[in-house]
Amino acid sequence: MTYKILSLDGGGFRGVISARILQKFEEKLDKPLHEYFDLVAGTSTGSLLAAGICLGKTADELLNLYEENGEKIFPNNTKVWRDISILRNFFNVGRYPHQGLEAVLKGQFGSTKISDISENKPVLLIPAYWTQKRRTMWFCSNNPKSERQWYDNIEIWKLCVCSASAPTFFQPYNLDNEKVPEKTFIDGGIAVNNPALIAIAHALLLPYHPSNPKHKKQLKLDDIAIVSIGTGNVKKPYSYKEVNSWGMVGWAQQLGNLFMPAPNQVNADVCWQIIRQGNEDNAKRVLRLDFDIKDSEKDSKLGAIDNPDLYSDFVDAADNYLKKGKARVGKDESHNPIEAIEEFIENNPI
Repeated sequence: MTYKILSLDGGGFRGVISARILQKFEEKLDKPLHEYFDLVAGTSTGSLLAAGICLGKTADELLNLYEENGEKIFPNNTKVWRDISILRNFFNVGRYPHQGLEAVLKGQFGSTKISDISENKPVLLIPAYWTQKRRTMWFCSNNPKSERQWYDNIEIWKLCVCSASAPTFFQPYNLDNEKVPEKTFIDGGIAVNNPALIAIAHALLLPYHPSNPKHKKQLKLDDIAIVSIGTGNVKKPYSYKEVNSWGMVGWAQQLGNLFMPAPNQVNADVCWQIIRQGNEDNAKRVLRLDFDIKDSEKDSKLGAIDNPDLYSDFVDAADNYLKKGKARVGKDESHNPIEAIEEFIENNPI
């Protein structure tokens, strides 16, 4: 039985794209996603989706999360506000307060702690960057290193806020209470915006549990299949003259669109190389669903990661990709996304 991993990229409000693709995947699966996948990893906005899946939410509910709550997470998103928010960055204040994001996630996940996720649900993996330790923390519901972790009794919503606190958009997030001394985190996308590789690494470390049918043996690469879903890549080219004139404000505005796509692509490349192990048939167990946001006047606005007004545009972009785009199966980028999803489900049954 294949051990099935779902990996969800970061990308702010463009998580709508991932949620729409998940909706189509669940439709083809004809079962809730949490009944199919064994491990779900998500960075930043992907952590919201991953947590929702592991807590039994449907893809419809996840898409509604964005539609109904986008303006609470990214309030006052007008051009004037965006201009003011850039100035706020100079005074060490994030563009958006945490309160909206916190309220939305509390409402979605309540007081559920990461240790509360039952064994019959997928393993949840959420990366966030720990500023004191200067390393990426993997918050996980099933830790192979020890039975207890310091974050076991932390609410899932707080771990998602840690992973989603993107520099310049939100301030760093501090986990600080009586049981947990000060620990400060920023967006996991700083290190692993595409968490596919750490998801595979974590799966290989999971202990043998004879009582759990999903862990009847220590996993090997041959046992793993992975679906990796992105949030769209901005491909606008920048000339030397343009880049050289940006300054601090310009770089801050383009931070996500410049630094997220390249590591995402590297992760996708390395994943299929690892799973392949020299056998092209093995590479078919790696499905990457993502697309380029074209450089045109109509599409360039879709590069924004904090604009809830683009909800319908993101849904349309995802639908267009599913109908006319190309999915990557292993190294082959010639597959229709819907057909690739159907083939993945057929080759990797429950």
